[in-house]
Amino acid sequence: MKRLVLSMFIAAIFLSLALAVPVWEDQIVYFVMIDRFANGDTSNDDMGFGEAGNDNSRYNGGDIQGLIDRLDYIKELGATAIWITPPIANQWWNPWVSYGGYHGYWARDFKKIDEHFGDLELYREFVDKAHEKGLLVIQDIVPNHVGDYFRFIDGQFELNVDSSPTAAPEQYPFSLNNYETDSEKNIYHWTPDISNFNDQLQKFTYQMSGLDDLNTENPEVIEALKDSYTFWIKEAGIDGFRIDTVIYVPYEFWKEFLEGENGIYQVAKEIGKTGFITFGEAWVRSDPFSDSGEKVIREFFENGMNSMLDFPLNIELRSIFKEGKPTANLTYRLEKRSEYFDPSRMLTFVDNHDMERFLKGGGLANLKQALAFIFTVPGIPVVYYGTEQGFNETRAAMFAGGFQSGDMDHYNSNSELFKYIQELIMLRKNNPVFRYGTLKVLKDDSNGPGIFAYSLEWEGEKVFVIMNTSGERRILANMDTGMEIGEVVKPLYAFNSLFKDYTVESDGNLVITMNPRSVYVGIATEEKKSVTVPDIEFNVDLEDNQKIDSNYTITGNAKGATSARIIFDTRIEDGKDIEIIDGKWFYEWDISKFDPGVHSILFKVYGQTRRDSIYSKDYKVVLDIPEIVLFSGEDPEGDDTGPEGRYVYPTDITFKRQMDLLGVNVRQIGASLVIAMKIKDLTDSWGPQNGFDHVTFQIYIDDPSKKGATFLPFQNASMPEGLDWDYFIFANGWSIIAYSSEDSGSKSFGTAISPTPMVQTNKLTGEVILRIPGETLGRLESFEGLNIYITTWDFDGIEAVYRDIYPQPKGYHFGGGTKEDPYIMDEMLIRLGK
Repeated sequence: MKRLVLSMFIAAIFLSLALAVPVWEDQIVYFVMIDRFANGDTSNDDMGFGEAGNDNSRYNGGDIQGLIDRLDYIKELGATAIWITPPIANQWWNPWVSYGGYHGYWARDFKKIDEHFGDLELYREFVDKAHEKGLLVIQDIVPNHVGDYFRFIDGQFELNVDSSPTAAPEQYPFSLNNYETDSEKNIYHWTPDISNFNDQLQKFTYQMSGLDDLNTENPEVIEALKDSYTFWIKEAGIDGFRIDTVIYVPYEFWKEFLEGENGIYQVAKEIGKTGFITFGEAWVRSDPFSDSGEKVIREFFENGMNSMLDFPLNIELRSIFKEGKPTANLTYRLEKRSEYFDPSRMLTFVDNHDMERFLKGGGLANLKQALAFIFTVPGIPVVYYGTEQGFNETRAAMFAGGFQSGDMDHYNSNSELFKYIQELIMLRKNNPVFRYGTLKVLKDDSNGPGIFAYSLEWEGEKVFVIMNTSGERRILANMDTGMEIGEVVKPLYAFNSLFKDYTVESDGNLVITMNPRSVYVGIATEEKKSVTVPDIEFNVDLEDNQKIDSNYTITGNAKGATSARIIFDTRIEDGKDIEIIDGKWFYEWDISKFDPGVHSILFKVYGQTRRDSIYSKDYKVVLDIPEIVLFSGEDPEGDDTGPEGRYVYPTDITFKRQMDLLGVNVRQIGASLVIAMKIKDLTDSWGPQNGFDHVTFQIYIDDPSKKGATFLPFQNASMPEGLDWDYFIFANGWSIIAYSSEDSGSKSFGTAISPTPMVQTNKLTGEVILRIPGETLGRLESFEGLNIYITTWDFDGIEAVYRDIYPQPKGYHFGGGTKEDPYIMDEMLIRLGK
């Protein structure tokens, strides 16, 4: 008995030390929106201000007691840390935007728990019980702004007098928010809303979406924010901060707030929290083969943060695994993150509370690949609540009665994704190489979805992670493992792939046929098997990166070979056989069946029998295919007023005339269909990764030879008479998604397909240009006879829904109609003649 007590005492000491000085690189973070996770106390759901309900704009009922009740669920998943949205007292309802502060980012009092969530005593209990279970706690904080309590319109100051439960923050000095009486205190930047997020002055001093911008250059504000947030370290013993909207606050503030006297690190250290983590939300992107986002993130490391959310990687991985973009883009992104900062200190994630869920427009297998990726690269993986239950609504509730809950609880620890994430967590925990290893990309695809393979090495151990992001089987050949011929790679994990050994072939190469959207994880061993290498020589008359702009005859010679199979872009199913006669061969290549850009060519060469074969080296060529204009037409200016001419734009100043279609140009480039849409105002005020905002293009493509759908999903409208759609391209500034009409309806987009279109913008001409790969449209023989119906509207990226319409316009809602009216601002029908 004494030995048992001693063992328990020693275990408690080790747990205490682990929590006091956590190794964050070893953690798995579970991110929770308090209001949507678990309702443990129904008595605090409604405070009587009309702020509660089961829609997405109101408090749903989740609280701290619910968190306590579901700690075992989080623990069972395998998470080791919980990141919660701000638990502090918020503005409950903002009549100016008809929305509530259930999310926690509209502060009313930085040192008080919101009444809907509980109180300080209960919060302490939550942190203590989490710690007892070995779970760290990260609190979300917002030093940039409070709620929306005042505004300037045309230079006129106005207080939000109907705000509930108060018309001003309750905490001093933030309560000094009346410009007419408190302006000299300069607690706030007395400014209007940001109209251009690329303007540095506006970015640091203007209001973001009406939220009152704190004057973080004012020493009194700095000290008040230090006091407010060190309060939670001292009073609740939390283990870290996720810091909201860091790019809207000058760097100098972060140095003082984090590292200054009585700052975050000093206070944390005083109570023994020497491993206190701070990671900022810098929602910045890097365009493909650009490192602009990484440069911004590095600045925050240099100014006090000890970790950061990896938004450039998130945006890239979503484009690769969800949209089917070239996997070579991910190679560059991984190289740059290692160049600019320690990747093991970056928090990696698939989706979060401010973007559409991965499963909204992405398939289950695609999501599983994306998850496998973040669990097998250096970084701190974050699982957003509900991902493990297959959620596709950004802020749906986990509990019955909440928003989009289907009136049922969602805590099934036997669900497919719960079990899948459990397995990935165990793989990562059991193999430190995924946390600390040096990563090297070994194979990628420059043309589109396909093979992506990388190795990780740490303390003499080497593992390989191989994926096929395509919906077709692909061949992986010529992947240099650095191993000796005959050595064996043994499986550690597999998804949609055989769990089997693979033997290294000549020149240390690994050859694997990868199933669609599959993952194979293997470890290098010294076990050896005999390998016979056929005596075959094969030569190709191609130069690396050779440019080809017309149909081309590929030639070459061979020795000891009877035939070969040419494989483009590793598409093993589409290979074409080549006869070898007297040691010579040729292949006539019709490039019109291919998309423009970089393509790979591989040959499988056969000897005297089909069992005797080798693979050639990889060849890369660049196709510069002439374009053919299929259609060019104009649309009247000023007709962006809806089907009956009565719609008006939302009133926020960032809305211009982005939804006014002025014309469309349709071109063919090989197998690709290019659609260029000219609009009245092309803006990027919010910094969208696709280069345009405040307009969504709904592009419906009707192939007359197929029977498709007539409803326009979620638009309260149908196709023009006599037409249906077979393919649907949904394009906004943050995502491009493609669907087939299978399983579509008035409330269903259909079945997501990939690859999705490439996008570029031309500000000089006001054009948004989409290139739709041939694979997306089923590799049509011809585009003649297609009907293309284009509509414009706008999409709320946070809610991940089309913007509503009301009789009167609001800041972010259309006017001139009702929610039942068609969501179409402008439209254009194009018929491609035969």
